Amino acid sequence: MTGRSLRVRIREYFGNPGCRPDVNHKAPICAGGIFLHHGDADSKSEQKEEVNTVSSDSDQSSFDNVELGLSNGKVWTKLNYTGLKKDSFDKGLDRLVDFAGSQLVFFFMWIILIVWIIVGIIYKAPDNWQIVMQDGQSIQSYFWDTLLMRQQLNSSHEHVWICANIRSRLKTIKRFCTTEDRKGNKSTACQVKRSDISAALPVESWYDRVCSKAGEIIGSLPVMIVFWLGIFTWVGCGAVPTATGNKPPYSASNPKMAKFSDEWQLYVNTSTAVIILVCCVFLQNTRARHDRFIAKFILEISRMDQAIERHLRTYFCDFETDNPNVCIPTHKRNNLTKCIDWYADVIGTGIGVCIAVGVIAVWIAIGKPMSWNGNWWLIIGTYTGLVGFLDGFVLRQVYFKIVVHEESNYATVAEEDYGLFQILGIELPDDCIANIDSFAPLKSITYRISCKINSICSSEWSVLVSVVMIISLIVIASCLHWSETGQLICNTPTMIIEAFFLIVLLQAHNWADKKRRLQVSALYARRVALLSYVEESYSLSR
Repeated sequence: MTGRSLRVRIREYFGNPGCRPDVNHKAPICAGGIFLHHGDADSKSEQKEEVNTVSSDSDQSSFDNVELGLSNGKVWTKLNYTGLKKDSFDKGLDRLVDFAGSQLVFFFMWIILIVWIIVGIIYKAPDNWQIVMQDGQSIQSYFWDTLLMRQQLNSSHEHVWICANIRSRLKTIKRFCTTEDRKGNKSTACQVKRSDISAALPVESWYDRVCSKAGEIIGSLPVMIVFWLGIFTWVGCGAVPTATGNKPPYSASNPKMAKFSDEWQLYVNTSTAVIILVCCVFLQNTRARHDRFIAKFILEISRMDQAIERHLRTYFCDFETDNPNVCIPTHKRNNLTKCIDWYADVIGTGIGVCIAVGVIAVWIAIGKPMSWNGNWWLIIGTYTGLVGFLDGFVLRQVYFKIVVHEESNYATVAEEDYGLFQILGIELPDDCIANIDSFAPLKSITYRISCKINSICSSEWSVLVSVVMIISLIVIASCLHWSETGQLICNTPTMIIEAFFLIVLLQAHNWADKKRRLQVSALYARRVALLSYVEESYSLSR
Protein backbone atom coordinates (compact mmCIF):
# COMPACT_ATOMS: atom_id res chain seq x y z
CA MET A 1 0.00 0.00 0.00
CA THR A 2 1.52 3.34 -1.02
CA GLY A 3 1.70 6.36 1.26
CA ARG A 4 -0.77 8.24 -0.89
CA SER A 5 -3.32 5.43 -0.94
CA LEU A 6 -3.10 5.22 2.85
CA ARG A 7 -3.70 8.96 3.11
CA VAL A 8 -6.69 8.69 0.79
CA ARG A 9 -8.12 5.81 2.82
CA ILE A 10 -7.75 7.79 6.03
CA ARG A 11 -9.45 10.82 4.46
CA GLU A 12 -12.31 8.71 3.16
CA TYR A 13 -12.73 7.09 6.57
CA PHE A 14 -13.28 10.53 8.09
CA GLY A 15 -15.62 11.62 5.27
CA ASN A 16 -13.06 13.11 2.86
CA PRO A 17 -13.12 16.55 4.53
CA GLY A 18 -12.02 19.51 2.43
CA CYS A 19 -12.47 17.71 -0.91
CA ARG A 20 -14.51 19.54 -3.55
CA PRO A 21 -14.92 17.34 -6.66
CA ASP A 22 -15.49 18.72 -10.13
CA VAL A 23 -18.77 17.60 -11.69
CA ASN A 24 -18.83 16.08 -15.18
CA HIS A 25 -22.40 15.40 -16.17
CA LYS A 26 -24.06 13.90 -19.22
CA ALA A 27 -27.85 13.87 -19.00
CA PRO A 28 -29.34 10.50 -19.98
CA ILE A 29 -31.23 10.24 -23.26
CA CYS A 30 -34.99 10.67 -23.00
CA ALA A 31 -36.51 7.94 -25.12
CA GLY A 32 -39.76 5.98 -25.07
CA GLY A 33 -42.38 5.79 -22.37
CA ILE A 34 -45.14 8.18 -21.46
CA PHE A 35 -43.85 11.47 -20.14
CA LEU A 36 -45.53 13.08 -17.18
CA HIS A 37 -46.52 16.59 -18.16
CA HIS A 38 -47.05 19.52 -15.85
CA GLY A 39 -49.53 18.63 -13.16
CA ASP A 40 -49.85 14.98 -14.19
CA ALA A 41 -47.81 13.55 -11.34
CA ASP A 42 -48.04 13.76 -7.62
CA SER A 43 -45.22 14.64 -5.25
CA LYS A 44 -44.19 11.01 -4.89
CA SER A 45 -43.22 10.54 -8.51
CA GLU A 46 -39.51 10.18 -9.11
CA GLN A 47 -37.10 11.16 -11.83
CA LYS A 48 -33.64 9.66 -11.77
CA GLU A 49 -30.49 10.90 -13.44
CA GLU A 50 -26.90 9.81 -13.42
CA VAL A 51 -23.94 12.04 -12.77
CA ASN A 52 -20.25 11.41 -13.19
CA THR A 53 -17.88 12.98 -10.70
CA VAL A 54 -14.12 13.14 -10.66
CA SER A 55 -12.10 14.40 -7.75
CA SER A 56 -9.85 17.32 -8.57
CA ASP A 57 -7.33 15.84 -6.13
CA SER A 58 -7.13 12.52 -7.94
CA ASP A 59 -4.30 11.52 -10.24
CA GLN A 60 -6.62 9.20 -12.14
CA SER A 61 -9.67 10.05 -14.21
CA SER A 62 -11.84 7.56 -12.37
CA PHE A 63 -15.55 8.22 -12.79
CA ASP A 64 -18.25 6.88 -10.52
CA ASN A 65 -21.85 6.64 -11.71
CA VAL A 66 -24.03 8.00 -8.96
CA GLU A 67 -27.80 8.00 -8.87
CA LEU A 68 -29.43 11.39 -8.45
CA GLY A 69 -32.97 12.58 -8.88
CA LEU A 70 -36.01 14.51 -7.76
CA SER A 71 -38.68 12.99 -5.58
CA ASN A 72 -41.06 13.86 -2.77
CA GLY A 73 -40.62 17.55 -3.47
CA LYS A 74 -36.84 17.61 -3.01
CA VAL A 75 -33.58 16.98 -4.83
CA TRP A 76 -31.71 13.91 -3.65
CA THR A 77 -28.37 12.33 -4.42
CA LYS A 78 -26.42 9.28 -3.32
CA LEU A 79 -23.22 11.32 -3.52
CA ASN A 80 -22.34 13.90 -0.91
CA TYR A 81 -20.49 17.15 -1.48
CA THR A 82 -17.07 15.63 -0.67
CA GLY A 83 -17.36 13.10 -3.51
CA LEU A 84 -18.19 10.03 -1.41
CA LYS A 85 -21.35 7.96 -1.47
CA LYS A 86 -23.70 8.71 1.38
CA ASP A 87 -23.79 6.15 4.16
CA SER A 88 -26.51 5.63 6.75
CA PHE A 89 -24.99 8.31 9.01
CA ASP A 90 -25.10 10.88 6.18
CA LYS A 91 -28.71 9.99 5.41
CA GLY A 92 -29.58 10.27 9.08
CA LEU A 93 -28.05 13.75 9.26
CA ASP A 94 -29.94 14.79 6.12
CA ARG A 95 -33.21 13.66 7.68
CA LEU A 96 -32.30 15.57 10.83
CA VAL A 97 -31.66 18.69 8.72
CA ASP A 98 -35.15 18.37 7.23
CA PHE A 99 -36.68 17.84 10.67
CA ALA A 100 -34.88 20.88 12.12
CA GLY A 101 -36.59 23.10 9.56
CA SER A 102 -40.07 21.78 10.32
CA GLN A 103 -42.93 23.62 12.00
CA LEU A 104 -42.78 21.19 14.91
CA VAL A 105 -39.24 22.24 15.85
CA PHE A 106 -40.06 25.90 15.24
CA PHE A 107 -42.96 25.87 17.70
CA PHE A 108 -41.09 23.65 20.17
CA MET A 109 -38.25 26.19 20.40
CA TRP A 110 -40.71 29.01 21.05
CA ILE A 111 -42.45 26.96 23.75
CA ILE A 112 -39.09 26.40 25.47
CA LEU A 113 -38.33 30.12 25.31
CA ILE A 114 -41.73 31.08 26.74
CA VAL A 115 -41.46 28.52 29.56
CA TRP A 116 -37.97 29.81 30.39
CA ILE A 117 -39.27 33.40 30.59
CA ILE A 118 -42.14 32.36 32.88
CA VAL A 119 -39.77 30.46 35.18
CA GLY A 120 -37.51 33.52 35.34
CA ILE A 121 -40.43 35.74 36.33
CA ILE A 122 -41.53 33.33 39.06
CA TYR A 123 -38.06 32.84 40.57
CA LYS A 124 -36.90 36.45 39.95
CA ALA A 125 -34.22 35.59 37.38
CA PRO A 126 -31.51 33.90 39.50
CA ASP A 127 -28.00 33.37 38.10
CA ASN A 128 -28.58 29.67 37.43
CA TRP A 129 -31.67 30.59 35.42
CA GLN A 130 -29.51 32.77 33.17
CA ILE A 131 -26.73 30.19 32.95
CA VAL A 132 -29.23 27.48 31.96
CA MET A 133 -30.34 29.59 28.98
CA GLN A 134 -26.73 30.32 28.02
CA ASP A 135 -25.68 26.68 28.25
CA GLY A 136 -28.80 25.41 26.53
CA GLN A 137 -28.45 27.93 23.73
CA SER A 138 -24.72 27.22 23.32
CA ILE A 139 -25.35 23.49 23.01
CA GLN A 140 -28.33 24.05 20.69
CA SER A 141 -26.36 26.50 18.56
CA TYR A 142 -23.42 24.10 18.39
CA PHE A 143 -25.58 21.30 16.98
CA TRP A 144 -27.56 23.74 14.82
CA ASP A 145 -24.30 24.92 13.22
CA THR A 146 -23.79 21.36 12.00
CA LEU A 147 -27.27 21.27 10.50
CA LEU A 148 -26.97 24.73 8.93
CA MET A 149 -23.56 23.93 7.46
CA ARG A 150 -24.77 20.62 6.06
CA GLN A 151 -27.87 22.30 4.66
CA GLN A 152 -25.72 24.89 2.88
CA LEU A 153 -23.25 22.37 1.47
CA ASN A 154 -25.96 19.93 0.38
CA SER A 155 -27.91 22.68 -1.36
CA SER A 156 -24.80 23.92 -3.17
CA HIS A 157 -23.90 20.40 -4.30
CA GLU A 158 -27.42 19.78 -5.60
CA HIS A 159 -27.54 23.06 -7.54
CA VAL A 160 -24.26 22.26 -9.27
CA TRP A 161 -25.81 19.03 -10.54
CA ILE A 162 -29.02 20.83 -11.53
CA CYS A 163 -27.11 23.37 -13.64
CA ALA A 164 -24.98 20.65 -15.25
CA ASN A 165 -28.08 18.61 -16.11
CA ILE A 166 -29.88 21.60 -17.63
CA ARG A 167 -26.86 22.65 -19.69
CA SER A 168 -26.29 19.12 -20.97
CA ARG A 169 -29.84 18.84 -22.31
CA LEU A 170 -29.78 22.41 -23.58
CA LYS A 171 -26.84 21.61 -25.83
CA THR A 172 -28.83 18.77 -27.40
CA ILE A 173 -31.91 20.98 -27.77
CA LYS A 174 -29.78 23.65 -29.44
CA ARG A 175 -28.26 21.07 -31.80
CA PHE A 176 -31.70 19.90 -32.93
CA CYS A 177 -33.20 23.38 -33.19
CA THR A 178 -30.33 24.66 -35.32
CA THR A 179 -30.36 21.61 -37.60
CA GLU A 180 -31.76 22.12 -41.09
CA ASP A 181 -35.38 20.98 -41.07
CA ARG A 182 -35.60 17.68 -42.89
CA LYS A 183 -39.37 17.37 -42.92
CA GLY A 184 -40.29 20.84 -44.06
CA ASN A 185 -43.09 21.45 -41.59
CA LYS A 186 -41.34 23.77 -39.20
CA SER A 187 -43.47 26.79 -38.37
CA THR A 188 -41.93 30.16 -39.08
CA ALA A 189 -43.82 31.94 -36.33
CA CYS A 190 -45.46 30.93 -33.10
CA GLN A 191 -46.76 32.45 -29.92
CA VAL A 192 -44.87 31.34 -26.83
CA LYS A 193 -46.71 30.76 -23.61
CA ARG A 194 -46.23 33.02 -20.64
CA SER A 195 -45.99 31.68 -17.12
CA ASP A 196 -47.67 33.23 -14.12
CA ILE A 197 -45.09 32.77 -11.37
CA SER A 198 -43.69 34.69 -8.43
CA ALA A 199 -40.27 34.77 -6.80
CA ALA A 200 -41.77 35.05 -3.34
CA LEU A 201 -41.86 32.07 -1.03
CA PRO A 202 -45.15 30.20 -1.41
CA VAL A 203 -47.45 31.53 1.31
CA GLU A 204 -49.79 28.87 2.58
CA SER A 205 -50.73 30.00 6.09
CA TRP A 206 -50.27 32.63 8.77
CA TYR A 207 -47.20 30.65 9.83
CA ASP A 208 -45.50 31.28 6.48
CA ARG A 209 -46.39 34.97 6.56
CA VAL A 210 -45.09 35.43 10.10
CA CYS A 211 -41.84 33.58 9.34
CA SER A 212 -41.16 35.58 6.18
CA LYS A 213 -41.87 38.93 7.79
CA ALA A 214 -39.97 38.15 10.99
CA GLY A 215 -36.97 36.93 9.00
CA GLU A 216 -36.89 40.15 6.99
CA ILE A 217 -37.13 42.30 10.12
CA ILE A 218 -34.49 40.41 12.13
CA GLY A 219 -32.02 40.47 9.25
CA SER A 220 -32.48 44.16 8.45
CA LEU A 221 -29.98 46.99 8.89
CA PRO A 222 -32.14 48.81 11.50
CA VAL A 223 -32.04 45.71 13.71
CA MET A 224 -28.25 45.60 13.35
CA ILE A 225 -28.09 49.23 14.49
CA VAL A 226 -30.42 48.58 17.42
CA PHE A 227 -28.32 45.56 18.37
CA TRP A 228 -25.11 47.57 18.63
CA LEU A 229 -26.87 50.46 20.39
CA GLY A 230 -27.98 47.92 22.97
CA ILE A 231 -24.43 46.61 23.34
CA PHE A 232 -22.99 50.10 23.80
CA THR A 233 -25.69 50.88 26.35
CA TRP A 234 -24.79 47.71 28.23
CA VAL A 235 -21.10 48.71 28.23
CA GLY A 236 -22.04 52.11 29.65
CA CYS A 237 -24.16 50.52 32.36
CA GLY A 238 -21.14 48.50 33.43
CA ALA A 239 -19.68 51.67 34.96
CA VAL A 240 -22.65 51.83 37.33
CA PRO A 241 -22.18 49.67 40.45
CA THR A 242 -24.59 46.73 40.47
CA ALA A 243 -25.26 43.83 42.80
CA THR A 244 -22.65 41.11 42.45
CA GLY A 245 -24.78 38.32 43.86
CA ASN A 246 -22.10 37.56 46.47
CA LYS A 247 -23.10 36.31 49.89
CA PRO A 248 -22.11 38.08 53.11
CA PRO A 249 -19.82 38.81 54.83
CA TYR A 250 -18.81 41.43 52.28
CA SER A 251 -15.26 42.62 51.83
CA ALA A 252 -12.96 44.15 49.23
CA SER A 253 -12.53 40.73 47.64
CA ASN A 254 -16.22 39.86 48.12
CA PRO A 255 -18.10 43.13 47.48
CA LYS A 256 -21.84 43.57 47.57
CA MET A 257 -21.75 46.09 44.70
CA ALA A 258 -19.20 46.36 41.90
CA LYS A 259 -18.61 47.85 38.48
CA PHE A 260 -18.35 45.53 35.47
CA SER A 261 -19.26 42.57 37.68
CA ASP A 262 -19.89 38.95 36.71
CA GLU A 263 -23.61 39.66 37.09
CA TRP A 264 -23.27 42.48 34.57
CA GLN A 265 -21.68 40.06 32.09
CA LEU A 266 -24.41 37.50 32.68
CA TYR A 267 -27.06 39.99 31.59
CA VAL A 268 -25.66 40.49 28.10
CA ASN A 269 -24.79 36.80 27.73
CA THR A 270 -28.39 35.88 28.45
CA SER A 271 -29.71 38.50 26.02
CA THR A 272 -27.42 37.42 23.20
CA ALA A 273 -28.23 33.76 23.92
CA VAL A 274 -31.90 34.49 23.22
CA ILE A 275 -30.99 36.35 20.00
CA ILE A 276 -28.81 33.46 18.80
CA LEU A 277 -31.57 30.95 19.57
CA VAL A 278 -34.16 32.95 17.62
CA CYS A 279 -31.82 33.55 14.64
CA CYS A 280 -30.86 29.86 14.42
CA VAL A 281 -34.50 28.78 14.39
CA PHE A 282 -35.47 31.32 11.73
CA LEU A 283 -32.44 30.47 9.59
CA GLN A 284 -33.22 26.76 9.58
CA ASN A 285 -36.90 27.37 8.94
CA THR A 286 -36.38 29.86 6.10
CA ARG A 287 -33.84 27.64 4.37
CA ALA A 288 -36.16 24.62 4.55
CA ARG A 289 -39.06 26.58 3.05
CA HIS A 290 -36.79 28.01 0.36
CA ASP A 291 -35.48 24.56 -0.58
CA ARG A 292 -39.02 23.23 -0.93
CA PHE A 293 -39.91 26.14 -3.20
CA ILE A 294 -36.84 25.62 -5.40
CA ALA A 295 -37.35 21.85 -5.59
CA LYS A 296 -40.91 22.37 -6.83
CA PHE A 297 -39.71 24.43 -9.79
CA ILE A 298 -36.68 22.26 -10.49
CA LEU A 299 -38.96 19.23 -10.78
CA GLU A 300 -41.16 21.01 -13.32
CA ILE A 301 -38.13 22.36 -15.22
CA SER A 302 -36.69 18.85 -15.43
CA ARG A 303 -40.00 17.49 -16.74
CA MET A 304 -40.20 20.18 -19.41
CA ASP A 305 -36.55 19.66 -20.40
CA GLN A 306 -37.20 15.97 -20.90
CA ALA A 307 -40.42 16.68 -22.79
CA ILE A 308 -38.57 19.04 -25.15
CA GLU A 309 -35.73 16.58 -25.71
CA ARG A 310 -38.07 13.65 -26.29
CA HIS A 311 -40.18 15.69 -28.71
CA LEU A 312 -37.15 16.75 -30.75
CA ARG A 313 -35.60 13.27 -30.75
CA THR A 314 -38.90 11.86 -31.97
CA TYR A 315 -39.16 14.54 -34.66
CA PHE A 316 -35.61 13.95 -35.93
CA CYS A 317 -35.69 10.17 -35.29
CA ASP A 318 -32.51 10.36 -33.24
CA PHE A 319 -32.42 8.32 -30.05
CA GLU A 320 -28.78 7.29 -30.40
CA THR A 321 -26.73 10.47 -30.02
CA ASP A 322 -25.74 11.06 -26.41
CA ASN A 323 -26.29 14.35 -24.69
CA PRO A 324 -23.00 16.27 -24.47
CA ASN A 325 -20.92 16.14 -21.32
CA VAL A 326 -20.80 19.31 -19.22
CA CYS A 327 -18.02 19.98 -16.75
CA ILE A 328 -18.53 22.35 -13.84
CA PRO A 329 -15.19 22.75 -12.07
CA THR A 330 -15.02 23.51 -8.40
CA HIS A 331 -14.28 27.10 -7.45
CA LYS A 332 -10.63 28.08 -7.17
CA ARG A 333 -9.25 27.81 -3.66
CA ASN A 334 -6.12 28.97 -1.91
CA ASN A 335 -4.60 27.20 1.09
CA LEU A 336 -6.58 29.25 3.60
CA THR A 337 -9.84 28.50 1.79
CA LYS A 338 -9.02 24.78 1.74
CA CYS A 339 -8.44 24.87 5.50
CA ILE A 340 -11.79 26.60 5.99
CA ASP A 341 -13.49 24.02 3.76
CA TRP A 342 -11.84 21.25 5.74
CA TYR A 343 -13.21 22.66 8.99
CA ALA A 344 -16.62 23.23 7.38
CA ASP A 345 -16.73 19.55 6.43
CA VAL A 346 -15.76 18.56 9.95
CA ILE A 347 -18.85 20.47 11.07
CA GLY A 348 -21.14 19.34 8.26
CA THR A 349 -20.20 15.66 8.18
CA GLY A 350 -21.00 15.18 11.84
CA ILE A 351 -17.46 14.65 13.12
CA GLY A 352 -17.94 17.79 15.18
CA VAL A 353 -21.16 16.37 16.61
CA CYS A 354 -19.34 13.24 17.77
CA ILE A 355 -16.69 15.41 19.42
CA ALA A 356 -19.40 17.50 21.08
CA VAL A 357 -21.16 14.41 22.43
CA GLY A 358 -17.86 13.26 23.92
CA VAL A 359 -17.23 16.66 25.51
CA ILE A 360 -20.76 16.77 26.96
CA ALA A 361 -20.27 13.29 28.41
CA VAL A 362 -17.03 14.41 30.10
CA TRP A 363 -18.74 17.57 31.36
CA ILE A 364 -21.54 15.55 32.96
CA ALA A 365 -19.00 13.15 34.45
CA ILE A 366 -17.10 15.95 36.25
CA GLY A 367 -20.28 17.53 37.59
CA LYS A 368 -20.30 15.64 40.88
CA PRO A 369 -16.60 16.25 41.72
CA MET A 370 -17.25 19.97 41.12
CA SER A 371 -20.40 19.84 43.28
CA TRP A 372 -22.49 21.03 40.32
CA ASN A 373 -21.44 24.61 41.10
CA GLY A 374 -21.73 27.70 38.91
CA ASN A 375 -18.25 27.18 37.50
CA TRP A 376 -19.25 23.71 36.31
CA TRP A 377 -22.37 25.11 34.65
CA LEU A 378 -20.25 27.61 32.73
CA ILE A 379 -17.73 25.05 31.43
CA ILE A 380 -19.93 23.57 28.69
CA GLY A 381 -21.17 27.00 27.69
CA THR A 382 -17.60 28.23 27.40
CA TYR A 383 -16.54 25.32 25.19
CA THR A 384 -19.55 25.37 22.89
CA GLY A 385 -19.48 29.17 22.90
CA LEU A 386 -15.89 29.35 21.66
CA VAL A 387 -16.44 26.64 19.05
CA GLY A 388 -19.76 28.18 18.01
CA PHE A 389 -18.01 31.53 17.67
CA LEU A 390 -15.63 30.06 15.10
CA ASP A 391 -18.49 28.18 13.42
CA GLY A 392 -20.35 31.47 12.92
CA PHE A 393 -17.44 32.95 10.97
CA VAL A 394 -17.00 29.78 8.92
CA LEU A 395 -20.73 29.54 8.17
CA ARG A 396 -20.78 33.08 6.80
CA GLN A 397 -17.60 32.71 4.74
CA VAL A 398 -18.64 29.36 3.25
CA TYR A 399 -22.10 30.66 2.44
CA PHE A 400 -20.68 33.70 0.64
CA LYS A 401 -18.48 31.42 -1.46
CA ILE A 402 -21.41 29.11 -2.22
CA VAL A 403 -23.61 32.02 -3.32
CA VAL A 404 -20.95 33.34 -5.70
CA HIS A 405 -20.48 29.88 -7.23
CA GLU A 406 -24.23 29.28 -7.62
CA GLU A 407 -24.87 32.69 -9.15
CA SER A 408 -22.10 32.04 -11.66
CA ASN A 409 -23.59 28.66 -12.62
CA TYR A 410 -27.12 29.99 -13.02
CA ALA A 411 -25.82 33.00 -14.96
CA THR A 412 -24.13 30.58 -17.38
CA VAL A 413 -27.41 28.69 -17.82
CA ALA A 414 -29.22 31.97 -18.50
CA GLU A 415 -26.61 33.09 -21.05
CA GLU A 416 -26.90 29.80 -22.95
CA ASP A 417 -30.69 30.09 -22.86
CA TYR A 418 -30.57 33.66 -24.17
CA GLY A 419 -28.23 32.55 -26.95
CA LEU A 420 -30.63 29.82 -28.08
CA PHE A 421 -33.65 32.12 -27.99
CA GLN A 422 -31.74 34.69 -30.04
CA ILE A 423 -30.82 32.08 -32.66
CA LEU A 424 -34.45 30.95 -32.86
CA GLY A 425 -35.67 34.52 -33.10
CA ILE A 426 -37.93 34.20 -30.06
CA GLU A 427 -38.64 37.41 -28.20
CA LEU A 428 -38.30 36.76 -24.50
CA PRO A 429 -41.23 37.79 -22.31
CA ASP A 430 -40.37 39.87 -19.24
CA ASP A 431 -40.88 36.94 -16.88
CA CYS A 432 -38.13 35.00 -18.69
CA ILE A 433 -35.45 37.46 -17.64
CA ALA A 434 -34.22 37.34 -14.05
CA ASN A 435 -33.58 40.84 -12.81
CA ILE A 436 -31.88 39.64 -9.64
CA ASP A 437 -31.32 43.16 -8.33
CA SER A 438 -34.93 44.25 -8.64
CA PHE A 439 -35.72 43.31 -5.05
CA ALA A 440 -33.39 45.91 -3.53
CA PRO A 441 -32.69 49.56 -4.38
CA LEU A 442 -29.00 49.35 -5.20
CA LYS A 443 -28.50 53.09 -4.79
CA SER A 444 -29.94 53.22 -1.28
CA ILE A 445 -27.55 53.82 1.59
CA THR A 446 -29.13 50.97 3.55
CA TYR A 447 -28.39 48.43 0.85
CA ARG A 448 -24.82 49.63 0.33
CA ILE A 449 -24.03 49.59 4.05
CA SER A 450 -25.51 46.12 4.41
CA CYS A 451 -23.50 44.85 1.43
CA LYS A 452 -20.31 46.26 2.93
CA ILE A 453 -21.00 44.60 6.27
CA ASN A 454 -21.72 41.31 4.51
CA SER A 455 -18.53 41.58 2.49
CA ILE A 456 -16.37 42.22 5.56
CA CYS A 457 -18.00 39.42 7.53
CA SER A 458 -17.54 37.00 4.62
CA SER A 459 -13.81 37.49 4.23
CA GLU A 460 -11.42 34.59 4.71
CA TRP A 461 -9.38 36.88 6.93
CA SER A 462 -12.34 37.34 9.25
CA VAL A 463 -12.15 33.60 9.98
CA LEU A 464 -8.45 33.98 10.75
CA VAL A 465 -9.19 36.92 13.06
CA SER A 466 -11.74 34.78 14.92
CA VAL A 467 -9.07 32.12 15.55
CA VAL A 468 -6.70 34.77 16.94
CA MET A 469 -9.48 36.08 19.19
CA ILE A 470 -10.24 32.59 20.50
CA ILE A 471 -6.58 31.96 21.31
CA SER A 472 -6.37 35.32 23.10
CA LEU A 473 -9.48 34.58 25.16
CA ILE A 474 -8.15 31.15 26.12
CA VAL A 475 -4.90 32.76 27.30
CA ILE A 476 -6.82 35.33 29.39
CA ALA A 477 -9.07 32.67 30.93
CA SER A 478 -6.02 30.51 31.72
CA CYS A 479 -4.37 33.43 33.51
CA LEU A 480 -7.55 33.69 35.61
CA HIS A 481 -7.41 29.92 36.29
CA TRP A 482 -10.68 29.40 34.40
CA SER A 483 -12.70 30.99 37.18
CA GLU A 484 -16.26 32.18 36.64
CA THR A 485 -14.91 35.60 35.68
CA GLY A 486 -12.45 34.04 33.24
CA GLN A 487 -15.12 31.92 31.60
CA LEU A 488 -17.53 34.85 31.36
CA ILE A 489 -14.79 36.86 29.63
CA CYS A 490 -14.58 34.02 27.09
CA ASN A 491 -18.34 33.90 26.67
CA THR A 492 -19.26 37.58 26.49
CA PRO A 493 -17.41 38.86 23.38
CA THR A 494 -17.90 35.60 21.49
CA MET A 495 -21.65 35.56 22.10
CA ILE A 496 -22.01 39.22 21.11
CA ILE A 497 -20.16 38.71 17.83
CA GLU A 498 -21.84 35.36 17.13
CA ALA A 499 -25.28 36.95 17.60
CA PHE A 500 -24.37 39.77 15.22
CA PHE A 501 -23.01 37.33 12.65
CA LEU A 502 -26.21 35.30 12.73
CA ILE A 503 -28.21 38.48 12.08
CA VAL A 504 -25.91 39.21 9.13
CA LEU A 505 -26.18 35.60 7.94
CA LEU A 506 -29.97 35.75 8.11
CA GLN A 507 -29.95 38.88 5.97
CA ALA A 508 -27.54 37.27 3.50
CA HIS A 509 -29.76 34.18 3.27
CA ASN A 510 -32.79 36.37 2.60
CA TRP A 511 -31.02 38.19 -0.23
CA ALA A 512 -29.41 35.10 -1.79
CA ASP A 513 -32.62 33.07 -1.55
CA LYS A 514 -34.59 35.84 -3.23
CA LYS A 515 -32.05 35.98 -6.06
CA ARG A 516 -32.14 32.21 -6.48
CA ARG A 517 -35.93 32.17 -6.57
CA LEU A 518 -35.91 34.88 -9.24
CA GLN A 519 -33.35 32.96 -11.32
CA VAL A 520 -35.17 29.64 -11.05
CA SER A 521 -38.55 31.27 -11.69
CA ALA A 522 -37.19 32.92 -14.83
CA LEU A 523 -35.65 29.61 -15.91
CA TYR A 524 -39.04 27.96 -15.44
CA ALA A 525 -40.67 30.67 -17.58
CA ARG A 526 -38.08 30.15 -20.33
CA ARG A 527 -38.78 26.42 -20.36
CA VAL A 528 -42.52 27.08 -20.68
CA ALA A 529 -41.77 29.34 -23.66
CA LEU A 530 -39.32 26.87 -25.23
CA LEU A 531 -41.67 23.91 -24.83
CA SER A 532 -44.45 25.93 -26.46
CA TYR A 533 -42.14 26.85 -29.36
CA VAL A 534 -40.92 23.28 -29.92
CA GLU A 535 -44.39 21.73 -29.83
CA GLU A 536 -45.71 24.24 -32.35
CA SER A 537 -42.67 24.49 -34.61
CA TYR A 538 -41.85 20.78 -34.77
CA SER A 539 -45.27 19.20 -35.09
CA LEU A 540 -45.32 15.41 -34.83
CA SER A 541 -48.63 15.10 -36.65
CA ARG A 542 -48.48 13.46 -40.04
